[in-house]
Amino acid sequence: MVSPIVFFDGDCGLCSRVVRFIYRYEKKAKISFSPLQSDFAIKILAKNNTKPDLNTFYFYYNDTLTDRSSGVLKIIPFLKWYFSFLLVFWIVPKFIRDYFYNLIAKNRLKIYKDVCSYSPELNKRIIKK
Repeated sequence: MVSPIVFFDGDCGLCSRVVRFIYRYEKKAKISFSPLQSDFAIKILAKNNTKPDLNTFYFYYNDTLTDRSSGVLKIIPFLKWYFSFLLVFWIVPKFIRDYFYNLIAKNRLKIYKDVCSYSPELNKRIIKK
C-alpha cells in the first residue's frame, strides 16, 4: 500500500490547485494523490467504511483515514517548515474548523471553475487504478 495519500475531487478546480500546492511545498516527495472518482479511491475508502463524498478531502496515512479540516491539518508536517505555524489550528474545535471547511467546499465549484493541468512529474504520483 502506498501511503500517505490525498484523495480529492478530480473535477474540482480548487482541489487541483490544492494538489499542486502540496506537491510544490512538500519537504520530500512522499505524498501520492488519487481522485475520488478513481477505482483506487473507491476501493480504499470502502475498506475504511467510507463512501466517497466529492465535497470532502481525505488524507490516508498509517492505515488511518482522516477527512475535512483534520485531513488538511495532518498534511502540514509533510510540508516545508514555514507552514508549521498552521498547526495552531488544532486548538480550534473540529466542529468549528469543519464549519468553515464545509462553507468553502460548498462554494468551491462556483469560485474555481477550471481544473488545472498537472506537470508530468506530478502526474506520475496520481493513482487512478
